[in-house]
Amino acid sequence: MSRTALTTRAVAAAVPLTVLLAACGGPEQEQNDGPDTEAASALHEAQPLNVKDATPMPEGSESGTYSDLVTVQYSEEVRAATVLDKPECLDAANRWGELDSVREAPTSVAAYEWEPGTISHILVQLDEDAAAEALATEPPESCSEYTATYEDGTSSEYGVADLDLPEVGDGSRAFTVQVTDDAGENHMYTVMYRNGGLLGTVSIMGQGDPAEYERMLMDFSEAAIDRQEQMLG
Repeated sequence: MSRTALTTRAVAAAVPLTVLLAACGGPEQEQNDGPDTEAASALHEAQPLNVKDATPMPEGSESGTYSDLVTVQYSEEVRAATVLDKPECLDAANRWGELDSVREAPTSVAAYEWEPGTISHILVQLDEDAAAEALATEPPESCSEYTATYEDGTSSEYGVADLDLPEVGDGSRAFTVQVTDDAGENHMYTVMYRNGGLLGTVSIMGQGDPAEYERMLMDFSEAAIDRQEQMLG
């Protein structure tokens, strides 16, 4: 299996869906028709245009109701066929995505080209209470390390740890995920933030300098919030 295929599957199995679109190419500017189409389109327009030298990848974009997104559905299929040595860690870094309020919400996902790593951003429209609940949803402490085994018998090792970064928006938390498989080792750095009733998740995946990734997480999060204030009021 190629490195790209391994990484895509590993991402789908346990880490936030924001990285998956960029990892596997994703649907080109796909928009799912439905009751949330207009709201999701407005969220998509509120995605940052450029942050430093990171530029949008149209083929890594999708919008619509969260549970209807192609990326979400693919991730769920992969996870359903994955066995974990710690079952409580299924979808450990994306547990907030199981909340009913999130699954029914208008959502925009965007990926960005950036030479040091893959950047992606998900924006979900909730109310303030639901956004606060999603932000507070964390994996059990036992999920700091776990193993995922796939249908073909191969496996990936995961390590999840908190990341100490300044707070952004109306509240935020940051964490890292280390993924080790036959293709090598990858790291994902993530900031989840709340901006009123909006929930945002910025993720960077790659093998670059952690300090550079952390600076970009902060810069991107702040640029995303500024763009939301400009476009959504």
